[in-house]
Amino acid sequence: MSENYDLSDQAVDAAKQLAPWKTSIPWWVVLIEGVVVGGIGLMVVLDPQGANVNLALVLSAGLAIAGLLQFWDILQESVPEKIDSAVAARAGIAVYAGILLLVLYFIGDDASTGEQALTRVAGFGIFGTATLIYGLLALVQVFGTGGNQRRQAILEFLLFTSVGLVALYGLFAGGTAIITAVRIIGWIFLIAGIALIILSIWRQQKGDEADEMIDAATGAVGGAADAVTSLGRSQPADGIDKADGDSPKAEK
Repeated sequence: MSENYDLSDQAVDAAKQLAPWKTSIPWWVVLIEGVVVGGIGLMVVLDPQGANVNLALVLSAGLAIAGLLQFWDILQESVPEKIDSAVAARAGIAVYAGILLLVLYFIGDDASTGEQALTRVAGFGIFGTATLIYGLLALVQVFGTGGNQRRQAILEFLLFTSVGLVALYGLFAGGTAIITAVRIIGWIFLIAGIALIILSIWRQQKGDEADEMIDAATGAVGGAADAVTSLGRSQPADGIDKADGDSPKAEK
């Protein structure tokens, strides 16, 4: 049993090492990721109506997997204790919404009414809301973690928040706006894929210099987040000191 656990543990760790925000991975892995992501985006942009269902299935599965990986981080105690409850809530929303969408899709048609269990409106509503909340809650990890986890949180905030907003736009605008929303999501994936391809080529040409610049850029964002966090903590501490009579006025 422990042998199987070790193998699964190593497999998950190895998979997580393929994340594009890690500067330690080979440039060609990022290139492959860019081609796959960009390819999905291109297919959606060229045929948004035909790719509607396939895109929904891919994104629903992706949302559930993202949530499960968050739970895995909590179990591995790689998430700071001060934010683990917020991360658990974030993961729960993603897993629940992703699995719910997949279950409703595979249930198929209702035999009594002939209607689909997962309507387009319901699908966009569940997916858009869950994705937007999942993206916004990434800010908890931006301010509460560091290193690769912070890089991941920044990328997830940008990606999931934008996709969630577009999906909800398509839902509330109604009509052909849903197809427009799908096309926009396709463009988001296409641009992300192109960005990964450019990043991989740049890293291949610049080598360690590119990795150092990536670390410096993400470190600057992390430093700003730490400054905001420390500012929020220092104010109560000053108030406590003054209440305890440690202020200059109290000494006089």
